[in-house]
This record gives sequence, structure tokens and C-alpha cells, in this order.
Amino acid sequence: MTGARARWAAVLGVAAAVSALLAATGWLAPPASRPEVAKEPAGCTILQAENEHAGAPTTLRLLSLPGGVTKRVTRAGYWINAMGYSAGQDVVYGVADGTRAGRYHGAHAVRIDSAGAVTDLGVIGRAGAHHPVWSPVTGATAGAIDRDRWYVRQGSDLYTVDIEPTSADYLRVVHRTALRPVSLAVGVDDFAFDPADGLLYGVSATSRGGSSVVTVDPASGKVAVVPGLRFPDGGAYGSVVLAPGAVYATANHDGRQRSVIYRLPRDGSGPAVEVATGPPLVSGDAAGCYAEAPPPPSSPQPSSTPPPPPSSPVPSTPPATQSPEPSEPPPPPRPPPVEQPVIPPAVPSPAPAAALPPSPVPTPMPPAPAPPTPASHRALPAKKAEPVAKDTGRRTEEKRRWGLTALLLVLGGGAAVGHVRRHR
Repeated sequence: MTGARARWAAVLGVAAAVSALLAATGWLAPPASRPEVAKEPAGCTILQAENEHAGAPTTLRLLSLPGGVTKRVTRAGYWINAMGYSAGQDVVYGVADGTRAGRYHGAHAVRIDSAGAVTDLGVIGRAGAHHPVWSPVTGATAGAIDRDRWYVRQGSDLYTVDIEPTSADYLRVVHRTALRPVSLAVGVDDFAFDPADGLLYGVSATSRGGSSVVTVDPASGKVAVVPGLRFPDGGAYGSVVLAPGAVYATANHDGRQRSVIYRLPRDGSGPAVEVATGPPLVSGDAAGCYAEAPPPPSSPQPSSTPPPPPSSPVPSTPPATQSPEPSEPPPPPRPPPVEQPVIPPAVPSPAPAAALPPSPVPTPMPPAPAPPTPASHRALPAKKAEPVAKDTGRRTEEKRRWGLTALLLVLGGGAAVGHVRRHR
């Protein structure tokens, strides 16, 4: 094997080892073999109207989906159906066919606020009628709202009610559209508006519909089956709402003395599944879906160091060009320095020569005067001659005399000793 072949063999061997390592860790696994992460269905809240008996009162439930947990229950004094939620006004509009006292001659509009309070707004008449006594939407079963338009189905007709509060036709029917085919339309007991395509989505419980999801075009009145989306056979579906990725529908009576809320994926990826159950209903309706509020942030863990007290922030040092007003009066300015002559320290006068002790040890020198403090720029007065200089010269002369005396004594002593030795 040549040198080039040996190098290529080594490279291929390293590549094979790396590939084996990646395959063992799962990085080179095919996409189909990787497990898919299960996604939780998006949640929302709906307002559901339930009528267990013909006539008032209607039970209003605030339900959380997909869990189906009841958050609030209100007993309204009206028989309510065909509800729709106005996001701009944050209220729900519904058709009331009567009260506890009996049915209305013409259906009334009721408004339900976020607290569950119900307000009677009067008869839903035709446009131009100032004091209507009859309503074309009496007995309506399906309702949904798109901005300031409230769509209500009664029989095989779709009525558009103006809900713009400043409009002259507020709560008046401004348009009627015939629904076709009738065999699908009359089995739609509720629908929800989808702003993505401008269509209404409901469930047709007729023999032709077979509990299939259908769309209703408000402009043309055309009703069409959505392929692949079907709920279980359970009689009328009186409540329908759209949630992100799913359709929720309530079967009023499924044949087992109960009502059932189902969830059906809109992409057809799975069948309808039960979410919650309740008592059997004569009629029902729903409005929503309101987005769930995010959970509050968790409380921070207490730390060993206590947090600083909530005081006002310390202001930063202002630039030199600024002169902020001080918070308290400044101290009085210092007086200018007073110019004074510098007084040298007192030096003791030297003693006379006769008073000096007969010792060759010099007397300790006095400390030198401290240097003058530069308190002024003026010239200082001339200093007098230091007596230390004179004293130093005299001592030097005395040292010389003592040294000469000592030398003479030494020479004289030597000569005497030599003279004595010669005369022995």
C-alpha cells in the first residue's frame, strides 16, 4: 500500500467511526423514527346557554376548554338562544324569546356583560321601524357576530342585525339571505364566524348532513359540507365554537340522557373526543371562544440578602456645566487667608567662651528652625545671621588648640622617658 492509499484509508476509518458514534446517539436516525412531541390543545373560555326545559330560565355557564371546567353559573330570567360575542364591545348579544312570565310576541335582544348581568334591549325589528312589535328572528337557534354584524339563522333564512350602538338601525334587521340547500341549512342549530375566510361554521344534524361540519357563506347563503369533519350522531348540536385548531360542539341529547361537549381537530387528524358531559338539553347555544389569560408569574424565591428599601433612585453626578439646586443650603464660604509675617522660632543666645566647660565634647546643636509656610506670595523679610554659625567656628578653633596641647604633651612625655633611660 502506497503512502497516499494509507492516508485515504486512515481518513475513511475516522469517518466511519464518527458515523457510528452519531448513529448511536440518534443524530443520524431517519425523521420517521424520531418521536413526535405531543402538543396540548389551545385553551379558551366560552359562554354557554343551557335550557333543560322549554321556556325560561336559561342557565349561563362560563366553561374553560378543553378541560370543560365550569367557572361561573348564572340563572337568567330569559329564554336565550342564538348568541354571539362582540370583541369590540366585550359583550354577548342573544335572542330572548320570553321571560318567566311567558313568551314575547316578538323576540327581544339581550346583552350579557362580563359579570353575567343580562339587559333587555327591546324588540329586534326591521330596519326603519322605530317602535317594532314583531320580530323576524323569533325562534332563532343560531347566532354569531362579525364586528358590527350579528348573523342570526331562523328557519332557512340568515338575518343580519346591526349592532353598531351609534347607528340609526341599531338592533334592526338590515339584510336577509336565503340559505341553500335547505336540507343542510335547517339542521344547523348554531355556528361560529371565522375571520380567516369570512365563513360561518356549524354542524348540520339533518339526514343529509349526518352531523357533518358545514360552512355558511353570509354573502351568498350557500351551505356546504366540509370533507372529513364529522361529529358523532347525537341529535341537534346546539352549541358550536371555533378554537385554535379545533371545533367544539355540544350535542343536546346523545340518546343516553345526557349532553356531551366534543372536540374535533379542524385538520381531520383525529376523531371527535368527549370533553365534558351534562344533563340533557331542550336547547342550547354558545359564544366565544375567549382567549385564556396567561398564568401569573411565580413569586421569586426569597434570597438571603434582604432587598433594599423602596427609596427613590440616587441621582447621578451632574456634568460640570450644570448647577443643580442643592437639597439643603450650602455651608458659608471660607474667609480668604490673611497674610501674616512668618516668625522664626526663638534661638537661645550662645554662652560666653569663659563659661564653657573644659570638655572637648561639643554642646548639642539647637534644632533648626521650621521652614516658613507658603502662606503668601510676597517676599519674606531678610533673616538675621544665625548664631549657630558663629558658635560652630569658635568650637572648631578650640578643638585645634586642644589637639595641639595633646600633641605637645605626648612629645614631651616621650622625651622625658628617653632622658631617664640614658641616665640609668
